[in-house]
Amino acid sequence: MISATDPVSCLAIFKELDADQNLHAIVFGESIFNDAIAIVMYSAVLTSGQSSTTASDLMFGTFGMFSLVFGGSLLIGTITALLIAFVMKRQSAYKNEVTVN
Repeated sequence: MISATDPVSCLAIFKELDADQNLHAIVFGESIFNDAIAIVMYSAVLTSGQSSTTASDLMFGTFGMFSLVFGGSLLIGTITALLIAFVMKRQSAYKNEVTVN
């Protein structure tokens, strides 16, 4: 990570400076990946301290939880982006229609 601050602030600065899109995508992807790992690792450590599961069960459970959190975050982000794009497109079309009339 470029900075210890929140990735959102880094992405906002990248947008202001017209930084390379690849750099923006890398920092964004890295921040999503780190969030998923942090959630799963916290849950795995909590679970390992409270139960008597074997190391292999814990490892497979952790991998499954990571896949669920990462996939769920990706799905929620995609659906939100598509919904916002749809609303903004309709708003733009409505604004153009009102302007023409």
